[in-house]
Amino acid sequence: MSQNPRRRRYHDPAIDQLIKAIDLAESTNSAPEVIKGLKYALELVQLRDDFTKSSTSAESEACKNILEETLKHDWAAVHAEGKTTWRLSPGMMSGSVEGQFLKSFVSAQKAKRILDVGMFTGYSALSMAEALPADGEVVTIDQDDYLKTLVENSFLKKSPHGYKIKIIIGKAPEVIQQLSDKGEKFDIIFLDADKSEYILYLKYVFEKNLLAPGGSVLVDNAYRHGDGYRPDVGETPTKIFAQAVSSDPSLHSVLLPIRDGILLIRRKSDVEGTVL
Repeated sequence: MSQNPRRRRYHDPAIDQLIKAIDLAESTNSAPEVIKGLKYALELVQLRDDFTKSSTSAESEACKNILEETLKHDWAAVHAEGKTTWRLSPGMMSGSVEGQFLKSFVSAQKAKRILDVGMFTGYSALSMAEALPADGEVVTIDQDDYLKTLVENSFLKKSPHGYKIKIIIGKAPEVIQQLSDKGEKFDIIFLDADKSEYILYLKYVFEKNLLAPGGSVLVDNAYRHGDGYRPDVGETPTKIFAQAVSSDPSLHSVLLPIRDGILLIRRKSDVEGTVL
């Protein structure tokens, strides 16, 4: 049975407004055809989501296990016990469609080393590791030892690709600076951590050459539930970051409307073709 679309969690504020419009129409006894039309519009949103998922390759059993266990985990209790810095939520996890996009992108790029900034329960890290060659590596960063123990002991051991993932615990800006100072290079860098620090990450990625030649940066939550474009929220880290990227003449970017938005950034010199 399909899930009630009004009970689903959406990332698009336009859908939130549509749900409010349906509630208002029903509470004010609006014309039946108006209510029917609004509900059909919301149903189309659900059908599109379902079609997107059914048209996408299924996740591995190991990734499915991470998804299911993350949804069941009592994150409120974990935070109350002081085991995590923030009260974490399953909504922070990459979904199956995004995971398969990441896996496909890693394969297409023929990447060997990946930096994953913001591990959480390791869904995105494992999705990408599954596409790496046997000697490939995903370096993933998070700040809580609790997550490292959980991911290593409960999730990665259930995948033959788990050994490709190296977990570093620490504050992302500090770890990224250390990696840069060591001269580390990554073919793909996936940013999915504190949005207010994205500008800083970008500096290390390009100015400090953390990104390998021909590499790509993928930025999750590029819409940030509408914070990137809504006129009623003022300046936000998402807007500031998007402006910084688009105004940099050395960068080429494209925003993909997958889930909450994925911004693909590359050096412009890597995407400009040549002529005779």
